[in-house]
Amino acid sequence: MNNIFLAFLSCSLLFFSCKKDNPTIELRYDDDNFSAPALPIGTFDVGQRYPSSIVDNYVGRTLDEVDFYIQDKPLDCEILVYGEGTSSSPGTLLYSKNVINQVSDNSWNSHTLSTPVEITNEDLWIVVRVIHSSETRSIGCDEGPARTNGDWMLGEGEFEWKTYRDLSANPSTGANVNVNWNIRGILSEE
Repeated sequence: MNNIFLAFLSCSLLFFSCKKDNPTIELRYDDDNFSAPALPIGTFDVGQRYPSSIVDNYVGRTLDEVDFYIQDKPLDCEILVYGEGTSSSPGTLLYSKNVINQVSDNSWNSHTLSTPVEITNEDLWIVVRVIHSSETRSIGCDEGPARTNGDWMLGEGEFEWKTYRDLSANPSTGANVNVNWNIRGILSEE
């Protein structure tokens, strides 16, 4: 009887020790926080586009959390998640939540979606909207270089999304700010 019990215990331990944990999946283009650009008075949507070629690998999971870096707390802050639109503009709004009461400055902030967004085989946009009453260095960025889809922005009064590289380009010198927003989408485990 003892031999049967020991054999069962050994097999059980082997099964549980070989079981792999599903690692957390982050959708992100950025590296560690480096700074935050000074943005003027107004409303700014800053975001990242994850094309279907990236999210196809995660169909069946959900977007559960959005992490973002805030250097100086803005007047207001909202998390927005959009579905597929075009390669330069988000589509249908899938989720929105005002998070200003949860935001701390000089730190990473996490927002757990009250209704997770299902990952499909369509593009996904993760956006942080900041509102400024004065020039503010609110949304964080890495040191760059910018990656495709890592620095989208829509400024107040604008009707066309552009990369921050394009918006910050100096026509005289051709220089621009070449960074990725500190925004990360956390997906559910399988």
